[in-house]
Amino acid sequence: MAGATTRLTFLNLGNPTGLKFVVEHGDARCLFDFGLEHAPGRAPFSLGLEPRPGQELADLIAVGAAPGLEGVYADGEWDGRTHAFISHMHLDHTGLVRFLHPDLPLFFPSGMEGVRRACAATGYLPWRDPPGHHVGDRLVVPVGEIQVRFLEVDHDVPGATGFLITTPDMTITFSGDQRWHGLHPDRNQAFVRDVRGCDVLIQEGVRLGPPPAEPADPARVELGEADVAAALLRAIGEAEGLVVVNLYGMNRDRVAAVAAACRAAGRRFQMDPVMGPIGGWGDIYTSVGEAAANPRGFCLQMGYEGLPKLIDLRPPPGSVYIHSNGTPLGTYDPTWSVMLAWVETFKLEMKYLGCSGHSRQGDIERQVREIAPGMVLPVHSRNPEALRVEGVPILLPQVGRAYSSQELRLARNL
Repeated sequence: MAGATTRLTFLNLGNPTGLKFVVEHGDARCLFDFGLEHAPGRAPFSLGLEPRPGQELADLIAVGAAPGLEGVYADGEWDGRTHAFISHMHLDHTGLVRFLHPDLPLFFPSGMEGVRRACAATGYLPWRDPPGHHVGDRLVVPVGEIQVRFLEVDHDVPGATGFLITTPDMTITFSGDQRWHGLHPDRNQAFVRDVRGCDVLIQEGVRLGPPPAEPADPARVELGEADVAAALLRAIGEAEGLVVVNLYGMNRDRVAAVAAACRAAGRRFQMDPVMGPIGGWGDIYTSVGEAAANPRGFCLQMGYEGLPKLIDLRPPPGSVYIHSNGTPLGTYDPTWSVMLAWVETFKLEMKYLGCSGHSRQGDIERQVREIAPGMVLPVHSRNPEALRVEGVPILLPQVGRAYSSQELRLARNL
């Protein structure tokens, strides 16, 4: 469209309400990610407080958890120009998708379809009907004069992607959520090659700055996903009683690692009726009777809500509770001390075996250097100002401000 310019607007910066941003050019508008942050004790709707039935969207908008964005919600009219793109299945990127208008075109990576379908079927994370279109890696979706290319990255959930967004006057890269210490760093290497030299890099920075509150374990070291798998193999193999593992089903690499460790130890691995389908695992328990009768022959996945089942399990001496990135996620969560109370009451040995789904600060800085963008915008971070890469201008974006391509080019030269 003659005379049109690209505009980039952040609806939320990813802390604490989930990252959301819009890229516009002419009559085309692309909405990227549409989530809710898991922020127990920090968000108005947390610790048991839920939006009122029948008023869910209005309540979320009223407290700032959802944007008052016209033309996208099911309770109004689709504006005919907005298209939505989802980078991966986590709550903080998808939690509001169920409210999108059914006519609004919705696109997400093909690799997340299995997890998406399981989350919707179990009610764990409801989805819009119709579900939208799943897109293969490296394929391009055109929206007017905007081209959106899907580029797979490594995260702790299947199908995670970044995006290369091309308009007539700008190239914008969104890293998505990613990590370099997972099992598939080759995906990130390909991503870097594909986006090198872009005008603007929107870079997630969850682990920028001081580390978040972690379990108090003086022996804790920085693990990668392969290290965690090896540690699980040892811990499950050495356990003398029941093994309980608290993990997140969307991390199917972790589910596979626990399953492999259980096979090696001669234990039956069972998951609960929600996390089992999400993890792609078919051995589900609805009762703990078999494990209670033969604790040394079982390993049970058990989330925070399942802790009262320990009463029926009566774990014998030598039983182990492995926290492996399930909820609660860390000591900042008020329910962490409640979990510890259950573990201590039943005299379980506590082990912390996990690793983050997000890149370490050094890996983020190296990635930015290798991409060498015209400008980097750190988002999805409590400490975005901690990102410093020599030779790369950094802009800390403001919510609600529409940045034109001309403004962004001017800012990078200041």
